[in-house]
Amino acid sequence: MKVNDVSNGQRALWMVLITSLAAPFFASLLCTGLALARPLTEFLMPEAPMPAPGEFAVDVFAWSALPATVAALGLTPFVLQQGTYSWLHAAVAGVLAFTAASIIFPFPNQAALPVLAFLAGLIAIGMRQLLITGRILLETPKS
Repeated sequence: MKVNDVSNGQRALWMVLITSLAAPFFASLLCTGLALARPLTEFLMPEAPMPAPGEFAVDVFAWSALPATVAALGLTPFVLQQGTYSWLHAAVAGVLAFTAASIIFPFPNQAALPVLAFLAGLIAIGMRQLLITGRILLETPKS
């Protein structure tokens, strides 16, 4: 099956499904790595009580499932119309979805929110590239 044989509706469906699962996984890996490298990352995020690494990774995965899904759903209209979205759309969707989730689900460490919002934007940009590499999204919009 050629890339052009796939409809934008199919692209949107797979984009939402993959982003809803893979983005929380990458967020969990990234946050667990930052937590394990705590002496090197103290300047980024203030000290907070740390549960066991496995429990922390599962908590991050569960918490980030909602913002990942919201970001993917927010990008769906672009995929339905053009078959893709820009890296800037991805970054904005990631940061806004993270911010909305941190308002809905109170975040225990408020001082870490700017750094984590930035990381959410980077994860969204990385997800876009992953979806382009997997030939789910087009690299350039359909004309």
